[in-house]
Parts: sequence; structure tokens; C-alpha cells
Amino acid sequence: MKTCDVCGNKLGIMNKFKYADGHICKICYKKASRQFTETITQKSLMEIEELCNRKRDEGSFERFEITGKVGNYLLIDEKNQRLCIPNNRMTNQKVSDPEFYDIKDIKKCEIQFSPEISLNELEQRVLLKKDESVINFLNVCITMKDGKQKIIQLLSKPVRIKSYAFRQSFHFAKRINEEIRRFVGMEI
Repeated sequence: MKTCDVCGNKLGIMNKFKYADGHICKICYKKASRQFTETITQKSLMEIEELCNRKRDEGSFERFEITGKVGNYLLIDEKNQRLCIPNNRMTNQKVSDPEFYDIKDIKKCEIQFSPEISLNELEQRVLLKKDESVINFLNVCITMKDGKQKIIQLLSKPVRIKSYAFRQSFHFAKRINEEIRRFVGMEI
């Protein structure tokens, strides 16, 4: 009988989960998938082991009920008035734990990009779909009342405004910004 590649527990037909290099048990899958919020199919054994062996505040996961989400960028818990930024590998460039924030601690949220033009002008350029200009980066910046900032990076390299990648990323940036503002009670 096969065993979990991480902890060595026996794997049955219904309690094994596939990742890039093999299979793990449900207990390890819960840890590696960050409470079932991410898929692990593309993760290596080394990444899975790092996630399973990392010490973290399991209580944050237990007290979080997903009531809404924006792509893989933002999870919302309206019941407990919290946000979770999953810190997926695509946007963070490394494996890291999700970050949880209480709504009452958020001061503002804004979309950042370069070169600096007004958000309305950028929206108009996106609608044209023929604009050859380039945006160097695209982030959503969440500022806390204590002055700390959390950056959700959507694009880190220059991209043409007319590209599908930019339009999709810009759509997600607007949705993240709108959801946080709505949830916190800020003017949109």
C-alpha cells in the first residue's frame, strides 16, 4: 500500500491527493493547500514539505469563513469581518503563508501603476483595446491604520495596455479595490 510522501501515513483510494511529484494524505493536503484554498498539483515535494512543516497560527484558518473571493488574490470573511490575502506563488514569487487582516485595521486601498496617469484615463485606454502604450507594473496597495502596507502584485513586468494579460489584471485590480472599499465602507 502507498504512503504519504510527507508524513508516511497510509493512503487509501479516497484519501490521497496528487501533487507534481506524487501523493500526500488528507492531513498534509490540508496544510499544503492552506486549508483547501489552493491547488497543489503544480507544487514540488520540497514546496509541499515546506508548507506542511511550517509553524503557523492555525487559529487564523479556523476563524476564517470564506464568504467571497476575487480570483486567487483575495478571500473575504464578512461574518468575522476579515480579509485573507492567500499570497499565491504567481504574485508573491515564493511560497508563503496567507495573511489575515481585520477590516477595522484597514485605512485605505488604491490601485498603483506606472507611468502615472489618472485611473479614469487608464480605464479609457483599456476600453480602446488599441493603445500601444506600456504599463510597467500594476499593484493594489492596502494601507493599514498603523502605516504598514500590503501590496498585491498583479503585474511586475512591462505590458502593453492593449494586451489580454493587462486587461485581465486590471479587471482583477479594480475588483479587489472595489471589494475592499465596499467591505471597509470607503467611498469608491
